[in-house]
Amino acid sequence: MDVVKFRAFHTVATLKNISKAAEQLYYTQPAVSAQIRELENTYGARLFRRVGQHLELTDAGEQLFPLAEQLLAMFDQSLNVVHNAVEMHNRMIRVGASSLPGIHLVPELIAEFRDSGIKCGFTLEIASSGRIEQMLASNEIDIAILGRATKPKRRSRFAEVFLYRDPMVAVVSNNHPFAGRPSIDIAELSEQPLILPSRDLLTRKAVEERLRALNLVFNLAFEMANPEAIKRMVMRGLGVSILCELMVKTETASGWLTRVPVTGLNLHRKIWLSHPEKEPITPVLQSFIDFVVSRFRSEESVE
Repeated sequence: MDVVKFRAFHTVATLKNISKAAEQLYYTQPAVSAQIRELENTYGARLFRRVGQHLELTDAGEQLFPLAEQLLAMFDQSLNVVHNAVEMHNRMIRVGASSLPGIHLVPELIAEFRDSGIKCGFTLEIASSGRIEQMLASNEIDIAILGRATKPKRRSRFAEVFLYRDPMVAVVSNNHPFAGRPSIDIAELSEQPLILPSRDLLTRKAVEERLRALNLVFNLAFEMANPEAIKRMVMRGLGVSILCELMVKTETASGWLTRVPVTGLNLHRKIWLSHPEKEPITPVLQSFIDFVVSRFRSEESVE
């Protein structure tokens, strides 16, 4: 039994549109189409027919639909039953996060929450934002904390709570000429060897777009996918990097790197919390959500 295919079938049948179903399931349209084809091959029957701009169920699809509903309901129920059976004192929170908050923020939040006296267990999955969204949609995790460049699309199934903006800053070695300055102008970056993340990462794309918008030519000295390697290169004095402040918080606090605000850069990564809106939430999960939200609201009030 492949639950993914049945969920794709059920969603397409409900929305009568593959692209809308793909958006809701956080899959690409070709992936959903392939899942439907494989299910049709399994049964040896067409399950949908096109009527104008919509897809309608065939007779075979009509017969399968209520069974698919039952199957999915039983699967979701089985997830909850098994989850409750294996979680620590029925108090396990399954957190998913993209790499930035997953590495640099969530462990701190978990530690603070545990220190508050609430006894519970955690699992933490760190993956791409797209993968974490898929896991949330399929009930593999309870809550997602994601770094995003833009506001997420409104999803009827999920509550999206904005936490805070993480500014991008320049980081330099402690003996760099910029290290003693309160700030630098963005134009000065074009004169420096830059060490940036790989092209496929959001931070790199945002920096390049900003510099090009200002008609600034930048000197790319090194590019690499691993942010820890970038920070090591900067520590060795091999160049300047632009990274999210959260990513260099430990190094700047410890005196290993110097953070320099950049006038005119005006880039930041927004951190969002997502959780299912219409599904039951355990008391301990609600406590964690309330804790995380209130933590950042209290920081805003202090600032």
